[in-house]
Order: sequence, then C-alpha cells, then structure tokens
Amino acid sequence: MNYKVVMLDFDGTTACTVPAIFYAARKMLGMYGYEVKKEVVYKNFALALPFAFRCFSGDENIDDATIEQMIGEYNKIYQEEAEGLIELFDGVVETLDHLKKAGVKIVIASNNIQPVLRRLTTNLGIAQYIDDIVAVEDVENVKPAPDIALEVLRRCNIKGEEALVVGDASLDMDMGREAGCHLCGVTYGSHSPEILRERGARYIINHFSELEKIVLG
Repeated sequence: MNYKVVMLDFDGTTACTVPAIFYAARKMLGMYGYEVKKEVVYKNFALALPFAFRCFSGDENIDDATIEQMIGEYNKIYQEEAEGLIELFDGVVETLDHLKKAGVKIVIASNNIQPVLRRLTTNLGIAQYIDDIVAVEDVENVKPAPDIALEVLRRCNIKGEEALVVGDASLDMDMGREAGCHLCGVTYGSHSPEILRERGARYIINHFSELEKIVLG
C-alpha cells in the first residue's frame, strides 16, 4: 500500500454536483438581481459559498449579513430542487469498495458543509465507505489553506506523505501541498491537467478507478 489515507474532494471529484450548484446559485442570485454565467460557475464551483457567491455574482462588495441570508436561501433551493441532478462519477463505488477492503481510510476533505456532505454521501450510497468528513465547520481557514488537510492528518495520526489528496481544482492541490501530502488531480473537474501539475500534482487521472492502482500499488 502506498498511502494509508485518501483525502477526497467531493464536488467535481467524487460526485458531479456542478449542475446542481449552477441551478441553485442562478436561482438564488437571480432573486437579488444578479445574472449568473454558466462558465463562471463551472470554473469556480469549488470555492466555499461566501467566496463563490461573490465570484458568481461578480460583486465583491456583498456584505457578510447578505451572504448569510444567501447561504440559507441557496441551501434550501439546493436541497429541495437541485440535488436530484447530482450523480457519482463513474467508478466511484467500486473503487471506494476496493480501497476500503484493503484497509485504506477514506476521508472527505471539502469546502462544502457537513449537513450537505453527510446527506449526499448517504443518498448516493457511499457513506459506508467514508471514515470521516472534514468540512468548513471544522477549521478556521478553508481551501486553499492547508487547515482541512492538516485536520485530517491530525485525526488519522499520520504524516503528510502517508496521505493522498485527490481533487479537481488548484485549491485542492494548494491545500495538500502546503500540508505536505502527495497530490492526485482528476481531469474531469474544474481545472486542466496543466494547472494541476503546476500546483504540484504527482499523479493525474482521467477516471476515478485509476486511483486504486496509485493507492494500493
């Protein structure tokens, strides 16, 4: 075994959530008079919600109180109307099953929130493979800061080189690199293989199932 722990990003790496994010963000921000462009959401969906809404709207001056209100409205739309659009990427279930049976710990490391991640992993049928979830509520600073990865290392009592961070965005690579972890980028998410390599990805995969060989050797 090459790695004891796999830190999985969720949105854009484990599950295709972007259509749901776009649907909910466009509807919510439209209520505030903002027009949301699809290409902006698809490129920046990995951001934590406060940053995402300022990015999607093109308005960096939205105040914190309004952002909090937006988050509540967005989460309601997301859960009630958009989650049916979400699907796991091909090969996720089989790969997680093989890793789990081999003794690898699997931790979701995400800029999303705990209630959404726990609900989706359950609804998508992968909760039994997930040993832990570290999300925005658990740290002071979200990705690209290393806090989430460092918290995973602390909880699992391992060194950075014993963990593999798997993600689709530059902020996943930045987080893992600064925490001393090894990095694997996926090509089907928000950022190109070139960007992921520039940020330190040791491995680049085109299909989730390729993760098994990297982790188990």
